[in-house]
Amino acid sequence: MSPRPRRIVPIREAVEIPEPTHDVGRALKEVMHSFRTTVESEMRSRGAALSYAHAMLMMTLAREPGLSGAQSARRAGVTAQTMNSMLRNLESGGYAIREPNAENRRADRWFLTEEGLRHLEQGRAVADEIMRKMLLRLTVKDADRLCELLQRCARSLQVMREARSDAA
Repeated sequence: MSPRPRRIVPIREAVEIPEPTHDVGRALKEVMHSFRTTVESEMRSRGAALSYAHAMLMMTLAREPGLSGAQSARRAGVTAQTMNSMLRNLESGGYAIREPNAENRRADRWFLTEEGLRHLEQGRAVADEIMRKMLLRLTVKDADRLCELLQRCARSLQVMREARSDAA
């Protein structure tokens, strides 16, 4: 006997959902969105057309030369298809180059080029200046404390993820 189809009923009135006591997630999202769009806008005004995500990928390749596309995707938390598109964009702009992987013929190794590093350094300078302006209303002690607290939150989330994967 198959289950009876459920009747789908739209909710036409607003539903009151209580606000969290500390809406850290929303605040983080707003800060990150504003920061990213401000950096991208400033970079576009200087003639650079790459996104913030491309800049983060270039930073990863600078720190870990020779990563595969799959490794880069895992680091960025995106799909392999998305990463493939981003890597090819960097390659077509001359910011990254791929080489065959002697250990795995199915996975290329990716490297930043000198042009990519130059572009990354320009972007870092822009991001650093925007970060400095963003933190102007905080004391150095407050900015240090903010970083410390956010790192503690990140560690707590990491422990939760690890506990979940250990239980599975």
